[in-house]
This record gives sequence, structure tokens and C-alpha cells, in this order.
Amino acid sequence: MQTPLQAPASNGLCRNRAQRLGRQAFSFPRTVPQRFSAPSQTPPVLLIRSEVLAAAGKLDNLSLFGESTSSLLGGAPVVEKKKVSLKDAVMAVPLLSEVGMDYTALRNYLADSEFRKAEDETRALLIQLAGEGSIKRNWVYFTEVKNISVADFQTMDNLWKAASNGKFGYSVQKEIWLQNTKRWPKFFKQIDWTTGENNNYRKWPMEFNYSLDAPRGHLPLTNALRGTQLFQAIMEHPAFEAKAKKSIDEKAAEAATSTLKLF
Repeated sequence: MQTPLQAPASNGLCRNRAQRLGRQAFSFPRTVPQRFSAPSQTPPVLLIRSEVLAAAGKLDNLSLFGESTSSLLGGAPVVEKKKVSLKDAVMAVPLLSEVGMDYTALRNYLADSEFRKAEDETRALLIQLAGEGSIKRNWVYFTEVKNISVADFQTMDNLWKAASNGKFGYSVQKEIWLQNTKRWPKFFKQIDWTTGENNNYRKWPMEFNYSLDAPRGHLPLTNALRGTQLFQAIMEHPAFEAKAKKSIDEKAAEAATSTLKLF
């Protein structure tokens, strides 16, 4: 009987050696993350965090609506609108006249809210502007209203509106007059020129209100005891037509349109 063949002893040694070599061949060295060793180099994450903290510190000391905050965010500085006083508004009105009329006294009275004196001055100016006939009789006849220029009427009107924040003035009265469909009793009642159930006219000058507490359109006064023809002539004057005066918004819109045409 033949004895089975046995592997040489050297084969076992070779197998053990191959196993060790195989383990070494498939064993990779452990990768250790490199840290920033240079003392002058800062990790990007830390840089971003530092910038955020620095910006937050600045915001703590700034108003959210202030000029500095807008600059920090890259926008234009916010300019707060300065509130203009009534006196400054009156002094800013151009004193335009086609006949060289001096409106300094009227402007000064209205700038100081002396509405009683301003009312007397307005009446005196109308008499002078209406012509020689009104100067001789010391009152204006309704047919003489057309002698008053648009520029002069608008100057007086602008002064009254500026002094009252748009509460008084001929153009304001016309607006109310049209709202009441040109019905004089309702119009006079709304501007508080009449009293009682019979709509009796207030006695001039003591029963009228010469202050900002007066109803809208209460001033300036126009004598209506002889009828409404004079007042109607003023209301229908070209100075107070809708197209005669352009509002600030209309002027701004026209300026914007002209600018766009350039591009």
C-alpha cells in the first residue's frame, strides 16, 4: 500500500509568509487629518465666523433706520425729511405779480398767523388790483375781478394755503363750492359764514373766526351782503381753474416723463 504524499515543510513556511505579505498589501496606513500648523494661517471657517461677529457688534451700536446702518449694508444714506413750519412755508412762497404789487405785508401777517390783519390786507390788495374804479369807491365790483391777473391771484392764494396747511384760500373755497354743486346756502353753511336755521350771515368782522380752528375754507372773506356775483366772479377766475395750477405731483410726473424721453 502506497503511503500518501506529504507536502514539504517548506510549503507551510511559504504559505505563512504569503499571508503576512497579503495582510500588509491590503492594509493601508490610517490617514490623520492635517491641521493648520502655520501660526499665521487661520482656517476659513474661523475667518467667516469672526467677520459675522464683528458685523453683529457694529449693528448693536447702530439704529436700524439710521444713516450708518444703510452705509453698512451698502445702500445710500437715509435722509430724514425735515418738518417745515407754517412760517417757513409762507416765507418760501414766491411773491409774483404782473403789476408790481408788493405782497410783503400780507406774507408777514400770514407768517405770524395774524389772520385778522391778513384778511384786511387781502381786501385792500384786491381793491388796488381791480383798478381805479374800485379804488375810488373802496370796494370791488364783480365785473372788475377780471382785471386781476392770474399770477397776482395765485400769489395771494398760495400765501393763504401755506399759512394754513391747505385749509384757507380761494382755491380751497372753490373746491368746497363745487362739492356743493355751486349751491350758495350749503356752501356758506359748510364754511361757517351763516348761522341758525335761517342761514343768517355772520356780522362782520367780529363774528368770524380768525384762527386755524376755523372750518376749512372759512378765510379769506368776501362780502356777499350785496349778492354772490362778486364771489362767483372770484371762484370762476382763470387763476383757480383746474388747468391753471399744477400740483406738485403733476409737476413731478411731468419731470419724470421728460427724463424718460432722454433714454
